Amino acid sequence: MQEYSEKLEDIYDEKLGRHLVASLSIEPGETLLEEQPLLVAPHWECDRLKCAQCLQESYVICRRCQVYPLCMDCSAHDAFECEFFASGAGSGIGKDLLIKNYGICALLKLLLLLEQPDQRAQCQILLERPVKLEDYRNEDGVWQEHEEQVVRPIMESGLAQVLPDQQLTSDALHAHCIRIDTSAYEVTARDGDTLKGVYVRGANLPHSCVPNTVVALDEQFNLKLYAAVPLESGQIIFTSYANPLMGTSQRQHQLRMTRHMECACVRCLDPTELGTHMSSMKCRDCSDGYAVCDLGGTGNWRCLDVSCGAVIPAADVHELLAEVGGALVDAKGELSAYESLLAQNKQLLHPNHFLLLDIKQNIASILRAAALMNSLNDPCKKLLARRVELCGDLLPICRAVIPGISKLYAIALFEYLLSFVELTELQFSEGDVDKKGYAAQLKRAQSVAKEALDLLQFEPENSAEGFLTERIAMELERIESDLMKYGKH
Repeated sequence: MQEYSEKLEDIYDEKLGRHLVASLSIEPGETLLEEQPLLVAPHWECDRLKCAQCLQESYVICRRCQVYPLCMDCSAHDAFECEFFASGAGSGIGKDLLIKNYGICALLKLLLLLEQPDQRAQCQILLERPVKLEDYRNEDGVWQEHEEQVVRPIMESGLAQVLPDQQLTSDALHAHCIRIDTSAYEVTARDGDTLKGVYVRGANLPHSCVPNTVVALDEQFNLKLYAAVPLESGQIIFTSYANPLMGTSQRQHQLRMTRHMECACVRCLDPTELGTHMSSMKCRDCSDGYAVCDLGGTGNWRCLDVSCGAVIPAADVHELLAEVGGALVDAKGELSAYESLLAQNKQLLHPNHFLLLDIKQNIASILRAAALMNSLNDPCKKLLARRVELCGDLLPICRAVIPGISKLYAIALFEYLLSFVELTELQFSEGDVDKKGYAAQLKRAQSVAKEALDLLQFEPENSAEGFLTERIAMELERIESDLMKYGKH
């Protein structure tokens, strides 16, 4: 099921294919699209059986079809799928099909949906999207993964013979796998495992690293797309399929690997990345200069200070980034390793560089756990102060890279809020601040909580962000209670 806003128009052009544009002015927060997933399934590499009904881990098999897993709480699953293997066309297929090859689950669901007249139209929207197999065939990893885990097991199972109308070949199955991958968002099951939900429209919008919409997913995996910024008539509706906290070359690599596309959005074309300098290097020749990539020329990094103009060869930059990236992997949660990395590389990279942000996020996460473990000891204050500083460093970056209504920024505000409130309360309890100072800091916390709630107000109640809204509202209530008590002087 798909429901579109009356303020959208569905159009087609050769560059973007079928896409949506605003036909009237749209305010931030207005719902643009609501869509149920075509299918939800585990990732290809999943080797643990999941219940066909609720998608939680399962160790038993449906008694009727003897093919699909069911958990102890679910007594049935999709009637067509069950009938197909119980007494329909697929009754002769081996009953251990999914036990031996659970990676085929997503593609199997699509093939059986195509057999159902009432589902075929939705599937057809997906299948109409052209796939250039030659762009994928020689890739390391993805093609081989599909071949070994999905395509070959299905071809050897006999399914192609019992679904003759679909004219299934190895290439046709590979194309189906690619369409599934490029039409999916990662969704979270009730047990916390990640799955992929396939959305024929919501996951096929044009990409921009500076999106003008927000994607929300509830507990039932229903998708809601709403405007992040004001939209004028004629504006294209964009979403983002890249990690906004990556640098430009890393985002573009991610998009090439997952979407086979090149991005030329305003952020990708700006060497300063909207003024954030998330890929900028410290100049080697001048004390205050920063070097940015020459995007339209050599690809080298050149100092922005015109009086300097020093150049850092692209090969040197890539070598450094690979070295730091490898050290991040090797750090394996060790606080001292992350702190050492930060100290070593802040002399080489811009303070907002995406690798330094990654290091800081890892440190902040470790400090959060350490502060909880040492809550009765004095060092907790130092740990919290450090975490407040690190979380604060992330806020302006999150605000800059995702404009308007931003879940990324809201979550960053929440992380900052937790540490700030904990530190403030500890400082007050130990006499480091008086009532007046405590009230002033509480007002700051109140402002942060309200800003986060304002950004999350359009999220579904039964979503992860909806539950986060409840958590922030409880924190705000506690803050305002203390303000009533200590804010009067």
